[in-house]
Amino acid sequence: MNNNTFGSHEAICLMITMISTKAILSFPNIMAKIGGSAAWIVAIYISILAIIVFYITSKLYSNFEGKDIIDIGEILGGKALKIPLGILIIVFLVALSAFYLRSFSEEMKTMSFTMSPIGFIMLFFVLGMIISAYIGFEALIRFQSIMVPISVISFTLFIIALAPSMNIDNVKPILGLGPYNIFVKGAVRIGDFAELIFLFLLPPFIKKWDIFNRVGFIGLAICAIVLTSITFTFVSIFPYPVSTDDLLPTYELARIIKFGRFFERAESILVITWATIAFMYLSTAFYFLLHIFKKTFDLCYYQPLILPMALVIMSLSLLPKRLMDSILLEAEVFRNYIWIIAFAIPLLLLIVARALNNKKSSNSP
Repeated sequence: MNNNTFGSHEAICLMITMISTKAILSFPNIMAKIGGSAAWIVAIYISILAIIVFYITSKLYSNFEGKDIIDIGEILGGKALKIPLGILIIVFLVALSAFYLRSFSEEMKTMSFTMSPIGFIMLFFVLGMIISAYIGFEALIRFQSIMVPISVISFTLFIIALAPSMNIDNVKPILGLGPYNIFVKGAVRIGDFAELIFLFLLPPFIKKWDIFNRVGFIGLAICAIVLTSITFTFVSIFPYPVSTDDLLPTYELARIIKFGRFFERAESILVITWATIAFMYLSTAFYFLLHIFKKTFDLCYYQPLILPMALVIMSLSLLPKRLMDSILLEAEVFRNYIWIIAFAIPLLLLIVARALNNKKSSNSP
């Protein structure tokens, strides 16, 4: 077991950070492209699919207390399976970190630092990732346990402030672009919950096994509410097809918040909150990247990896020439196929491991 263990509150805050953060990026826009005025139904649908997948996974996981997905891979096939599985997860985390580093930096540039080079803005996030990795995971998770409830309250106030601008007629027709788009094309978007894989990496850090189920169901329920509410708000204010044009929909929503003549530009107030959320997301993903690399290759320390990994992530995030290229690559390629690593592979491993475990139990005297 890991020396840095924590309870359900900290773990739920971590899951909210990793899954709900996309609410301040392009998630509502992607949902609108799939479902039109029914974008919020797509958000509910994929949330239900994610909860079902977690329910099945949690049942299979019950015999592997304290083991993460890397441990299970090693139990099944030794290093011959552990190393390829670890490499797949490392590639996933590197790509995830690179995409989101670019998106967060572009959002900060658009909101407040329009004249600054994108690399300069990225540097501040990268420095935060490096510092948090050196300080350690315990400090990061304690920081999240304080800041996530504050962020959730801020998000709630944000939605309330937008309520007067909502128009229920904009979410009609109810089924938007049709049932096929919602329930068939939308099913692939379960990849938007791919960060659920962090929950499969948490068991060594969790104090008690019953926390795993609690964290999964409560965390997914809160994330579903956050993602559905921001999507509903977006499409009720910006009707289809206008809702498909905004690259940073939450920023566009923030721009319309006004309280009288002397309180405008609410997005400027939200810069600090959004920057903090970005820091928590990137730092958590970066730590798990280092942790999985260390565990996969049986290293004693991950500290020598911090600077090289940070440089790799920053370099990859700068490869797309435009924000549009980065968003399309993440939304239409990465998210459409990443469910294979995040859901299909863990389920397959757990099914095989459970079957072998039951076979050994039946053969034992």
